[in-house]
Amino acid sequence: MAYIHRIGEPENESETKAIRELGRLLPENYHVIHNFELAADTGLPYEYDIAVLGEHAVYHVEVKGYRGLIRGDRHQWVFENGGVYPSPIPLANKKTKVMASRLRRSKLLESVFVETVVLLTDDRARAQIRDEQAGRVIHLRDAEAALTDPRALSGSPRPVLPLHDPICEVILGSRPSKKAKQIGLYDVIEKINQTDSRTVYLAEHRYIRMRPKTILKVFHADPYASKEEREKRIHAIFHDQEALRLLSGHPNIIQTGDFFAWEGDKFVLPTEYMEHGRPLEVLLDKDEDKKLSWAEKRQIIAQAAHGLGHAHKGGVIHRDVRPLNLVVAPGPHVKIVNFDLAKIQGAPDDLDPPDLAGRLDPGTSAPEVLRNPASASARSDIYSLGRVFYELIVGEPGAVDASKLLNELSRPGGGDFMRHPKDAAAAILRMSAVDPAKRQASMDEVIEDLHLIDA
Repeated sequence: MAYIHRIGEPENESETKAIRELGRLLPENYHVIHNFELAADTGLPYEYDIAVLGEHAVYHVEVKGYRGLIRGDRHQWVFENGGVYPSPIPLANKKTKVMASRLRRSKLLESVFVETVVLLTDDRARAQIRDEQAGRVIHLRDAEAALTDPRALSGSPRPVLPLHDPICEVILGSRPSKKAKQIGLYDVIEKINQTDSRTVYLAEHRYIRMRPKTILKVFHADPYASKEEREKRIHAIFHDQEALRLLSGHPNIIQTGDFFAWEGDKFVLPTEYMEHGRPLEVLLDKDEDKKLSWAEKRQIIAQAAHGLGHAHKGGVIHRDVRPLNLVVAPGPHVKIVNFDLAKIQGAPDDLDPPDLAGRLDPGTSAPEVLRNPASASARSDIYSLGRVFYELIVGEPGAVDASKLLNELSRPGGGDFMRHPKDAAAAILRMSAVDPAKRQASMDEVIEDLHLIDA
């Protein structure tokens, strides 16, 4: 995912689409700069749609939302509706020369190759141009290949990756920031992980000295989305808080602060930091769960059950209980995180997050919830927790195998060996029963079963 620099606002949907797709498709070491001006040596300003800083060249990208079949030559283009307009290539080339001239004022950038690209964004656009420069006209679906393959360039360019900072300085007026160092009142210690929708940092509050470390979840609200899409995204970002605000503090539910806006199109959620805490999914992936005893595994599930029971009594069904959403610290100590997909009882239907069905985990979600997310209940969270418990014992996800579960609990010398394996297996099988009516009715019943099978 390329880094996008927003100088001005896109002027139309074609530019918005181009910026969004180029940012999504191009490698993370690319820069996409859009809607800016550069002045020629004469002082005449030229407006630019997009500049892409690639691996071997800088691409001046002129965006066109033309539709249908386009025929023409080096002088004019003829459209399906009968319209005749000058070819955009000569003006685009002129602007490319202006950009190259600006770069070459610096001796360091004299060898930077600047290429012209006329980018067609409409899915139905087709160009049949009799022009020796027709290769400079590309479709958005071909942009990734065209802007990353040096063989597509018309010269023999040198690598420009080491020059991205001074190139940005010419175009932006300053060098790009490589990483976030400060977010609001927090100093960033390190980036923990990143997805298309959010970035997670470990940070330290600048003025709070008692337990200053905090996890910052930075959510990205796409500035290039339509107003309707953007509103849906913002509501989805805040859904976690919609759920947590109904719940008073509980030792097994993560504590969060209030969201705050950052850099105009980002929302930051300060979240409690657990010393040495890691998602259970990480422990499973690294086989570190094998170092845990049966008693520790039972305790992890019991603590999760206590937290989920508290949520259920507050009218919140988590609906996404999986190893990723249980953070485990040494002790063990467990906190439930990520109420992004929670069902809030009594809330209007439109409060549900968008694309809910597609975001559920088929490996841990209850069958009835996969069929109909609105059917989520305390029993469906019990099913999901039972599937997590099963994976903790047998060391792998998948359909529950009663014999495999019993064998693991009965194996002398094994970490899961305990005195009453049949009782333990029965409790786990009851939690993960396909029929909701055969499961425990509440997390209180789950906790009672877990106490009875304590080794």
